[in-house]
Amino acid sequence: MYEAISQYKNNIILFIVMTNVQIIALANSLNNDANKAHLDCTKIITNSEKKRANSIPTFSKLNFALEEYTEGDVVCLADSQQSAIVIEDFDSGNKPLIIRPLHYLGTTIKNRNYSGTGITISNSSGVVIDGLIITGGLYAIFIQDSSDISLLSNRVFNTGNQAISIKPRYSGGKNYLIENNVIFNTGLLSPQYGEGIYIGDGSYSKDRTRLKIRYTVSNVLVKNNLIHHTGNEAIDVKANAYNVKIIQNSIDHIDLKFNAAITIATESSFAPLGGYQIVDNILSNITNRSGYRAIGIAAGHGDTFIKDNLIINDKDKFTAICLFTTFLNPILNKVTLENNKLVGVGLPFSDACTGGTKSNAKADVTFK
Repeated sequence: MYEAISQYKNNIILFIVMTNVQIIALANSLNNDANKAHLDCTKIITNSEKKRANSIPTFSKLNFALEEYTEGDVVCLADSQQSAIVIEDFDSGNKPLIIRPLHYLGTTIKNRNYSGTGITISNSSGVVIDGLIITGGLYAIFIQDSSDISLLSNRVFNTGNQAISIKPRYSGGKNYLIENNVIFNTGLLSPQYGEGIYIGDGSYSKDRTRLKIRYTVSNVLVKNNLIHHTGNEAIDVKANAYNVKIIQNSIDHIDLKFNAAITIATESSFAPLGGYQIVDNILSNITNRSGYRAIGIAAGHGDTFIKDNLIINDKDKFTAICLFTTFLNPILNKVTLENNKLVGVGLPFSDACTGGTKSNAKADVTFK
């Protein structure tokens, strides 16, 4: 069920070992992605007038390259600085469009004064963003009503609000991969909106009886990301997102205003779809600046599977895993917990977090 380790020596040893394992895995993945970046460029974006010793088509702007898109294009950004990218109403066909720097992590998209968005993808499908540095905007990456999107090995930091946001609005979307990214320093303008990764849309209807957006996003894998120093949740999943897997992420120094470092569908709203997995993540240094009890993992909707997570805490007033009383759909109210570990002090588990709601629908919990 739970194993609480309170001895300081064991705390430090286990933290070092597990963190090093996670860092090595991340480094290996990044090396693999760096090798993958040697895929041949089919188009190059640059503002330089210097002629290149090859015959690869060259464009001054990404939109010009997309006007001549060929299925499976690998579009390489050659300049060290790239203006904001907007992709709208685009369909890649049977092979994805890949956008990456000419040299791995060699291109930065930088906004100023926490305004604008580094990369916007809307009403589109089949796009891979690989190996870019994105910083300084209100959002780094904003995806709306799009499908088959991959965000791989990017560096995303210093954002006014959320770093990565995937939302439904007019139609929703499916099939997202968020893997091997490094995300930090979010919410520098509005900390309460400073999630590292935000999936779904938590806006309520006027009477606050349900979520405003009825469309959904689904089939999301968030894997092997390093997320630290966020202004609110590291990963926030809303009830209009489902079939979401959060696996092998390293999460550290999360300064919450509410909810938990990993939050799953804690809205007091009936949701017809579910399915969440939170597996093999490492969480540490989680605080709550509002005076509430800090929480490592929170869930308020099912079916949810929480397994093999390591949560490290050295402060009082802390709950490692907390289930909210917002399981309003009796068909989707099951939560399974297996082999989660709290290292340090605090409460390992509670099934009665309210989050300020008046709902009193508890989960059907199974411990293995």
